[in-house]
Amino acid sequence: MEAKIKIMIADDHQLVRKGFVAILEQIPGVQVMAEAANGREVLDAFRRLGRADVVLLDYEMPLMNGLETLIQLKQEYFGIKVIVLTMLNERSIIQGALEQGADGFLFKNTSVEELSTAISKVYKGEKYYAGEVALSLAKAPTASNDASLTSLSERELDVLKLVAQGFSSTEIGAQLFISPRTVDTHRNNLIQKLEVKGIAGLVQFAIRQKLI
Repeated sequence: MEAKIKIMIADDHQLVRKGFVAILEQIPGVQVMAEAANGREVLDAFRRLGRADVVLLDYEMPLMNGLETLIQLKQEYFGIKVIVLTMLNERSIIQGALEQGADGFLFKNTSVEELSTAISKVYKGEKYYAGEVALSLAKAPTASNDASLTSLSERELDVLKLVAQGFSSTEIGAQLFISPRTVDTHRNNLIQKLEVKGIAGLVQFAIRQKLI
């Protein structure tokens, strides 16, 4: 029997949190491992119960907010998958969380179908952004002459697509039959060539160019 995807849901509003639990119970193949009302409770649950596969993390929480919790989780638990939940479609919030390794963004009024899709994709190592979030990223300010895909080599384009999908340097190297160090070199070259800021900038460029 295939193991279920273990989910932790963190939101300081009990009604919202219980609403997500009810939605998650409708999705085959997932199991709610624990609930939390703030970031400290998330970390405490991980230490008591073990790690979840995917964390649904409210951005705005007391004591320890979503961004602080995201940073701590990524530091302590290699490969942990985190989907940020928000009602705020603000580019600065999205960019900040992307820079800290968020694997996806969902609005709290998401449907059962979208939540199921997001969990499945993120669990497999891909990225998932609600449509409005992707649109916000695509509209991010760019240089006066946004770099063209024609300026990229075929290998750089391959790396860009995989980076934007959330794959690690090791995973990309295995797919392209190159070393992780070579992947890092291509990624750094892409950042310089496209004049973007880090991984978040590469993701934004990929979205604008409809590569993901």
